[in-house]
Amino acid sequence: MTELQHHPSAVRRHPVTAPVQKSDAMSVATSPARPVAVQVRIGGRWIAGQEVGRRTGAAGADEVLVSHHGHLVWVDHQSVRSS
Repeated sequence: MTELQHHPSAVRRHPVTAPVQKSDAMSVATSPARPVAVQVRIGGRWIAGQEVGRRTGAAGADEVLVSHHGHLVWVDHQSVRSS
């Protein structure tokens, strides 16, 4: 019987990537008991969303986790107001 030989380019190779740097401390995120209706200022417009969490970012700025149509985004707390 003959052995199957694979072309060198057909062999799968795993990509080589650099290790991910980890920060010294993780910021703590809190969440309200229920999502809170808010408005977020993006591009000069106020967009409706729901606040689902808060944290203090790496630079020490307070951030709010906002959900808008299923998309989650951390935004600066100064860009958020109650609706």
